[in-house]
Amino acid sequence: MTMTVPVPDPRPAGPPDTAADPADALVEKLPTAECWRLLEQHTLGRLAVEGTDGVPDVFPVNYLVHSGEVYIRSAPGGKLVDIAARPVAAFEVDGESAARRWSVVIRGTAQQVEADPQTRESGILALTSWSPTRKQHVIRLTPSTVTGRRFHRRLPDVRPHAAAPLSGPGPASVGVPPADEASKPLPIPHFPPLRED
Repeated sequence: MTMTVPVPDPRPAGPPDTAADPADALVEKLPTAECWRLLEQHTLGRLAVEGTDGVPDVFPVNYLVHSGEVYIRSAPGGKLVDIAARPVAAFEVDGESAARRWSVVIRGTAQQVEADPQTRESGILALTSWSPTRKQHVIRLTPSTVTGRRFHRRLPDVRPHAAAPLSGPGPASVGVPPADEASKPLPIPHFPPLRED
């Protein structure tokens, strides 16, 4: 026997395509130039690749931006093997200020490069990695798309605390807390597992 506890949707009723979600007004799509400006201000990001076993993997990496490409220092191993087999990659950087959070995602092609003039000009060989391991290899990510969004911080949720009455075995209900306890969190009801005797 399975117990289902229906939880009412606190949002106003109506077709989802006719009522705009107020949270959508808090999300700003960033122009490409702003994405690059944010990328240039930071040095820590996440490189996502498809592993040789077909499973995605994500690596925190130190990077820098030069001439519309992302340069990453790397030690020998996993990510170099992965991009040699499957060069499609994604790269993400995010940050926040007092009023907003943002995220920039690059999708493109990653490849290991030698210390050619373009690589030396990028300055990547002088970049200090946060990791203690020696990073003698360089990966260049050439973008096919660059997208970004800025999330303005949301106001605290001010919906009244309410819980749906429970049906079936167990306590009769978990109701609205008394007014003097409204600021306290509601306890999570616990029920022992049902036995199929």
